[in-house]
Amino acid sequence: MNPFATHIPLLLACLRHTTGPVLELGSGWFSTPLLSAFATDRLTRTIESDRQWHASVSQICNLQPVTRHRHQIVYVPDYEDAPIKEQHWSIVLLDHEPPARRGIDAARLRDHCQLMIGHDSQHPDYGYEATFGSFKHRFTDDHSIPWTTVVSDEPLDWLAIAMEAFR
Repeated sequence: MNPFATHIPLLLACLRHTTGPVLELGSGWFSTPLLSAFATDRLTRTIESDRQWHASVSQICNLQPVTRHRHQIVYVPDYEDAPIKEQHWSIVLLDHEPPARRGIDAARLRDHCQLMIGHDSQHPDYGYEATFGSFKHRFTDDHSIPWTTVVSDEPLDWLAIAMEAFR
């Protein structure tokens, strides 16, 4: 599997399990178009701090004429200024740069989401553990590197069952 796409099976399972808004920190060739395609009936916000990535994914997601969607592609020069806390998110996907920023934003969003997904979760430099350890439930897909982890205060039993379909 492409190492930049190992989070896609968990992201799809989480999208199927939830119905509310989705926040993606850091855009990518795999997750951002997937969100634009699979989260058409709900607010989806992708936040990016790299101008080139922002321009690329904006074209892909905002110019698709096939379905109505509410996918906002937002550029911020610094994630500290990202519009992320004005609502409760069903899903928060952390996959942005620089690596240490992920742990900071995980802490900022700790009480603002139902499910939090961290890509590259096996790597300590991303700083996930302090926040991920505060959630009641955790599921890690370690079948592909890099790992992806989902944390929640709600049980995640459904996730193991959903992931069997991808194996």
